Amino acid sequence: MDSVSNVKKRVSMDDMLGSSFGEASSEITSSFKKTVFVRQYETEVVEYSATVHFEKPLSGAERVLLSALLHIQLEYSAYCDLVHKGFVTSTEFNSRKKMLEDDMNSIKDKAESVLGESLDKYFKLTF
Repeated sequence: MDSVSNVKKRVSMDDMLGSSFGEASSEITSSFKKTVFVRQYETEVVEYSATVHFEKPLSGAERVLLSALLHIQLEYSAYCDLVHKGFVTSTEFNSRKKMLEDDMNSIKDKAESVLGESLDKYFKLTF
């Protein structure tokens, strides 16, 4: 038996991101929950969740991108609420916002490289 036929191809992240379930529509649900300390022995929980329904099939890369986008929007909303209530400083808020933007850009770049096309259609970009 040829030794080459015994070698199994590993499934790469690019393979997974390029995959599709073949569905006619897609639904993505995300949630964000953060517990903050109000004062000693007292906490407050901020929780956001949302579901988005797409009337088209999504590739794995699109699903990852849109899941991340929905999660980031929820987390950003929670942090806006927390900074407004004084549980998070403006510095903490701006730092987290920058991290979320960096994360989204990394995911978008990877998804576009896997699909070989721009995914700007999911963003309202202004330059």
